[in-house]
Amino acid sequence: MMWRNYLKTALRNLGRRKLYTVINVFGLAAGIASFILLTLYLQNEWTYDQFHTHANELYRIRLDYGERDQPVTHTAMNPSGLGPVVKDFPEVKYMSRVYPEGTTVKVGDKIMNEKKFIYADPAFFQMFSFPLLSGNTATVLNGPNMVVLTATMARKYFGTTDVVGKTLTINNEKSYQVTGVSIDPPSNTHLKFDFVASYASMGKKDSWNAPNYFTYVQLTDKVTADALHKRLGNLIQEMMKGRTRSGATLDFVPESVPAIHLHSIAGNSIEPGGDIRYNYILTAVSILLLLIACINFMNLATARSADRSLEIGVRKALGAVRGQLFWQFIAESCLITFCAMGVGVLLAAVLLPYFNNMTGGGLRFTNGYTLYILLGAVFMGTTFLAGTYPALFLSGFRPVQVLKGRIMLAKGGNIRRTLVVFQFAASVFFIICTLVVGQQLYYIQHKKLGLDRAQVLVLRGDGFTPDQLALFKSRLLQQTGIKEVSASYDSPVAVGGGYSISAFEGKPADYSMNITAIPVEKDYLRTMGIRLVAGADLTNADIQDVLRKDSMQTNHFFLNETAVYKLGIRPEEAVGKRLLLNGREGSVKGVMKDFHFASMKDQIAPIIVFPEYNYFGQVLLKTSGGNNQQVVAAIENLWNQYQPGVPFEYHFMDEDFNQLYKAEFNTSNILRTFSTIVILVSCMGLLGLAAFTAEQRTREVGIRKVLGASAGSVVMLLSKDFIRLVLWALCIAAPLAWYTMHHWLEAFAYHATLSVWTFLLAGMLAIVIALLTVSMQSVKAALANPVKSLRSE
Repeated sequence: MMWRNYLKTALRNLGRRKLYTVINVFGLAAGIASFILLTLYLQNEWTYDQFHTHANELYRIRLDYGERDQPVTHTAMNPSGLGPVVKDFPEVKYMSRVYPEGTTVKVGDKIMNEKKFIYADPAFFQMFSFPLLSGNTATVLNGPNMVVLTATMARKYFGTTDVVGKTLTINNEKSYQVTGVSIDPPSNTHLKFDFVASYASMGKKDSWNAPNYFTYVQLTDKVTADALHKRLGNLIQEMMKGRTRSGATLDFVPESVPAIHLHSIAGNSIEPGGDIRYNYILTAVSILLLLIACINFMNLATARSADRSLEIGVRKALGAVRGQLFWQFIAESCLITFCAMGVGVLLAAVLLPYFNNMTGGGLRFTNGYTLYILLGAVFMGTTFLAGTYPALFLSGFRPVQVLKGRIMLAKGGNIRRTLVVFQFAASVFFIICTLVVGQQLYYIQHKKLGLDRAQVLVLRGDGFTPDQLALFKSRLLQQTGIKEVSASYDSPVAVGGGYSISAFEGKPADYSMNITAIPVEKDYLRTMGIRLVAGADLTNADIQDVLRKDSMQTNHFFLNETAVYKLGIRPEEAVGKRLLLNGREGSVKGVMKDFHFASMKDQIAPIIVFPEYNYFGQVLLKTSGGNNQQVVAAIENLWNQYQPGVPFEYHFMDEDFNQLYKAEFNTSNILRTFSTIVILVSCMGLLGLAAFTAEQRTREVGIRKVLGASAGSVVMLLSKDFIRLVLWALCIAAPLAWYTMHHWLEAFAYHATLSVWTFLLAGMLAIVIALLTVSMQSVKAALANPVKSLRSE
């Protein structure tokens, strides 16, 4: 009965103050909606690959290798020969290699390029929890030319998920039989696929040469990763004797599959990993948004205290005790929070598709209990956090003073001002962080890389024979708007390790150096705008000379400056030197100016470029940047002549480089959006305090106006205290932001410089925003009729 009365009274009070109620509800709703969206995103990030039934037993084997005093290279890829050996370890229950490869899929007249196509060993679906809608997990990949489709792909190509036994054609060559249909992989896995073909379909012999495969294992019960690591160490000693040179280091390291996304240090992963630091930042943003929304509630409630004073005085005079009034205000807080929770959930549901588009995620409201438990905790926490201080403040009024019109409205003023300083310190902090992240991303996108990625159009090249590619290139160069054409084994940002200079003229016989290599077509350097600091580019005569002889014994190499300096010689001295690279023998034709081929988090590493003659993964076209639509139409026309039946698809190289910073771009988008919300919600709190101050100083303003004060001087009088609060907030936020962003930038080997102008701009923005917000109340108070205010006093 008592609570029913509390709720009835609360409804009546909230209905009387509609504007106050709407501001509180939507302020809290904005905080709750933001909390929900960020929680969904963070839950997705924190739970990567934890849904697998045997997640704690699943490991990916990382390859670490180094030479002498060089930094150790960490790669997620291994030689194909590792898998069968590891499979026989007593510690290993299952093993599966994974080899991702973009391909062309054809069913009837429907033919499309598919990027999420992987090859895997038979145990893949026994290890990983990607349930099959049809097919047996133990047998769907146990023979050649077998493939499993996701439900989405089955409907895309066949119009149904009942497709077991049907066939599809891969790369216009092989027919594969569909042996199973799986559910679509969730967004929180690094193993995203549309097709899984049997490893045996590749028809490749196991080798210990190039590390191009991902090797996964499931351990037997009660076996630890340390035990597997020790066994792998023994394997290295037994099987790699004579394969590494003096001073070389080699190690196979098990990485827990659930830890890969946020904790792996390996390069060349199937997809870019996340960054745990960004998760901590976004967790802080979500909590701060809720706190700021609660602070708004407190400030707005106390700002309207004069409206409630008579009611409180009468209630106390009629016998109401402080505890009853306290719970009355908690009931009002509960109602506002309940309404805000409903609006916030609805708002989050409406905004979720836009949030997914912004972050590139596939987030959705799941059937799990985690989010609902959190929402329940948020409801209870917000109700009491936002309601307790106003309830204690308002229920503490003394009835005699209230009824005589003497209310101590200044009581608690320091607390309210402290809360506003906290709000704006958070706002300034996030403004600075957003600006610095934006600066770094601008720096990344506009820094001279040493190669020209702008207007470089990329096509698939794996369908061309060398002769076809030569004809295609010749025809392309005749088209208006195409300046250069070349090809390479892979994208510059996807080049891997696994290469080693095992002999170099003038060095000791046991000398070796690990190096990243890019096999390319003749005109690669010119197409990519890579400058030579010594030597000369390849000529047709060079290529013909190699083709007349053995390309493994007569080759031309291009080293970058970093590789030359590690060799301890000058670029001019390197030209003409003989070397041996993974069995390829030849001489240095030229030295390239250093260029970035990896993330700017990493220092430029030694790199070698050499001509390839048989296989190219990509065709690269340097366009003039004019009428791209017309150029693309001309390219498509030629493509259809030389690659009939293969879908024409292209992208620009900028997109490959931007993928290196996927986590940074996502975080920047989120920070920018939610920093704006932090500022807006903080302004609502500032508006509440401005209303409180204007109400408190009504008589003073009236007297000043009667004595001749101008409206401008009154506005300044009411605004200066708030500017002082914002300046305090700036003094608190600036050092914290500098410390945070300084450490963030240090993660990049190449980064923008922290500028004092960034902090000044953030401070000016905060002051302008505060002035505009406070002016809404200050101007209203300055223009009010002083007679009315003095009469009320």
